[in-house]
Amino acid sequence: MPATLYLTNGRTYTGKLGVRISNFSNSAVRMYLEGEKRPMNFSIMDVKGYELRNTYYELKEVRGGIRIGKEYSFMKKLTKNDSRIHLFENTEKHTTSNGPNQGSYTYYETNYYLQFPREDGDAVWPLSSNKFVPNFEEKMSQMVSDCPSLAQKIARKEEGYFYAQVSLSKEKRPNVLMQIIDDYNRCK
Repeated sequence: MPATLYLTNGRTYTGKLGVRISNFSNSAVRMYLEGEKRPMNFSIMDVKGYELRNTYYELKEVRGGIRIGKEYSFMKKLTKNDSRIHLFENTEKHTTSNGPNQGSYTYYETNYYLQFPREDGDAVWPLSSNKFVPNFEEKMSQMVSDCPSLAQKIARKEEGYFYAQVSLSKEKRPNVLMQIIDDYNRCK
């Protein structure tokens, strides 16, 4: 399945794509052009994003929580390019060990991240971080305070504009955020 790779220098390539994000790998992205046996290798910092099956994945720096060094991931962009706030989806692989000689199991978890217009570079924040919860209504209304009508809906915890840290399932949070983002984009 062909993919299109977008580099930070404006160049694009189409071919078979291989992505491996690791703190120890300098050539994390490989592009096999049609008819070529050897791949083109790219540092992760040279890649802006890629498109696969009509879905765009953008390189983002994950903020929030306890991290050693910087953490990057290619995330599925859920908002339009001209959006003032961006929502991203990231499916993360987790492997858990049951102990010595007990085996392990792997599971996948989907998490959501926001990027604000005043954020540095490509930083995104997990919806479960302390940037949003607890007190989502206070924190989010402050972030969109330049749109008073929207900020009031959030502060009043109106239906569709609020989620609590534990009461709303994680799967419904993106719907709340998409509603807020749509309203914020329409705000004059």
